[in-house]
Amino acid sequence: DAAGNVSSAGTRSITVDTAAPTITGVSAGWGAVLNATEDDGNGTVTVTTAGVEDGRTVTLTLNGANYTGTVTSNSASVSVTAAGLQALTDATSYTLTANVSDAAGNAATANSATSFTVDKTAPGAPVISLVASDDIVNLAEAGSNITGTCEAGATVALSIGGVTRAATVTGTNWSYTLVAGDITAMGEGAETLSATQTDAAGNVSSAGTRSITVD
Repeated sequence: DAAGNVSSAGTRSITVDTAAPTITGVSAGWGAVLNATEDDGNGTVTVTTAGVEDGRTVTLTLNGANYTGTVTSNSASVSVTAAGLQALTDATSYTLTANVSDAAGNAATANSATSFTVDKTAPGAPVISLVASDDIVNLAEAGSNITGTCEAGATVALSIGGVTRAATVTGTNWSYTLVAGDITAMGEGAETLSATQTDAAGNVSSAGTRSITVD
């Protein structure tokens, strides 16, 4: 004071935290490609962090819209609405950007390392070629190959007598060799073969068909 008397010390405890947290990963539940089925419902994006306390909010930006999730054990699950996914343009790439800050207010560097492509277009129906040279399968032709064309990179499912068989795909061609069980499933008489293809993005085509006779 003015007389020179010195008081006891007043104290206050503080914490110094200047270390920024980090966002260690951003993973979309639909992977590198979003297909026509995956945007039917909400999508999930997992954001992993380091140095972020439980209860902190992660903000994920996609196509100009923000979605949030809560951190628990340095991980947050962010739900992206179906409406948000359906608003994305086909054949276009998008980037997911995640942001978070710790309890001290230190902001992590935004993570924009994850991108994906939208592919909502189903392939055309696969073609089933002429079977057994005349679309009539006789006893000697019971082991015939059924062949056709498809989109490159697709898988082809062939329905024979109500039984689904996986065809072998090579480039833009597919094939399947009839087995005894197929002949039994079809029975005698008229039969309609049906084939669908699923492209690399997971979009399923309409069915291609061919009418044959089993005799």
